[in-house]
Amino acid sequence: MPHAADLTWFDAHLDLAYLAASGHDLTAAAAPANQAVTFSTLGQGNVRRMLATIFVQRRITSGPRGQQAIGPWCYDTIQEAYQCSVAQLQQYGRWHAANNLHIFSQAAAPFNATPHTPRPAASIPQAIILLEGAAGLREVHDLDLFYQGGVRVLALTWVDGNQWSGGDQSGGDITPAGRQLLAKADSLNMVHDVSHLSERAFWTLLENARRPAIASHSNCRSLLPGKQHPERHLSDRQIAALVAAGGVIGINLFGKFLCSNGRAAIQHVVDHIGHITNVTGRGDCIGLGSDMDGGFASSELPEGIADPTDLYKIADALAAANYSDAFIHGFAHKNWDRFFAAAL
Repeated sequence: MPHAADLTWFDAHLDLAYLAASGHDLTAAAAPANQAVTFSTLGQGNVRRMLATIFVQRRITSGPRGQQAIGPWCYDTIQEAYQCSVAQLQQYGRWHAANNLHIFSQAAAPFNATPHTPRPAASIPQAIILLEGAAGLREVHDLDLFYQGGVRVLALTWVDGNQWSGGDQSGGDITPAGRQLLAKADSLNMVHDVSHLSERAFWTLLENARRPAIASHSNCRSLLPGKQHPERHLSDRQIAALVAAGGVIGINLFGKFLCSNGRAAIQHVVDHIGHITNVTGRGDCIGLGSDMDGGFASSELPEGIADPTDLYKIADALAAANYSDAFIHGFAHKNWDRFFAAAL
């Protein structure tokens, strides 16, 4: 088993700009109570690469159970969604200029798949920007602007669907405009993310997209019986098809996406990893897509994981379950490294 200090991580789903928009100071030396992610905790946890999202959602002032979504990441119109999305893209630019993050761009340097090596916590992690939901694209050619700012991964929609596609709660297929957006993303050599697609849209994407697809933060539907929105999680058939097409699946650490009842445990993470290996017969198709602080508090992570400095405990649990060192390094970063070295 690799020593925890020697293990580095690629996290394929962190909503960093959303966190900043919601008032979190990611540059703070210490994370406030019930917040997992800051640049400091990412560094201390050896998270060296990540997919960092642009995430906006429709404004909710009074939901069915009293929930609200009100803030600079919320919108009522597509134009507002565009403005919120551009603001988050600009936030990544400011972090890049301040050396908090290095935003990947092919023009600056190619993505390098060489193994990570332990570095001081103050070193600069690399981020690839993921446009999660695309609600802020007013028309297809708006994607050019986001590409120029560093967006290299496109997810057509979030849970409730939009002008481009049906989502995991709304159902429905990719729209005719969405097919044009797929083609535009293909022409820019972008990667597609299926995590919030409806199942019908998932199959349409695999049938029509020319570029590779991933599930940045998705778990196994068969291990989550009784969920209200089962299409948020991948069926065994979807897992097999995505991996057969060359994709990688990022395990989501939101507790309610790991078990159906009670507080999630680290063993539930191992269970989802094991299920994917059983379905596919492979171990090179699984990575981390934690979604830490992605709309939920750190208390909703698996028991024993409070922030990125605890990720090594997943590696420890995999070692205890007799997974090899090679498998553990693959899960921690090498599988994502290999995928993006080939895709970008």
